[in-house]
Amino acid sequence: MKPTVILELDPSASALLDLLVELGHLDEEMLETVNDRFLDLPLVSGAITIDDVRRVVAAVVFENLDKLDDEFRRMLETEWGLLLY
Repeated sequence: MKPTVILELDPSASALLDLLVELGHLDEEMLETVNDRFLDLPLVSGAITIDDVRRVVAAVVFENLDKLDDEFRRMLETEWGLLLY
């Protein structure tokens, strides 16, 4: 049995992740992948930062672009810079 790992997100990182889920940028599968990737991060500050969230989410979304429908891709093109840069 794997030990339970609890990761801490700083407030801005948590807010961004919540926003990305609420806006529909992350489905359940992608969110699970993002959470798994958080476990592999070398945490310098002791908590996941907003920059960590941006980096991990961008990678996961990019890896899943071929699975996304055209409308979602257009939405990403419009909102990507506002959300992740």
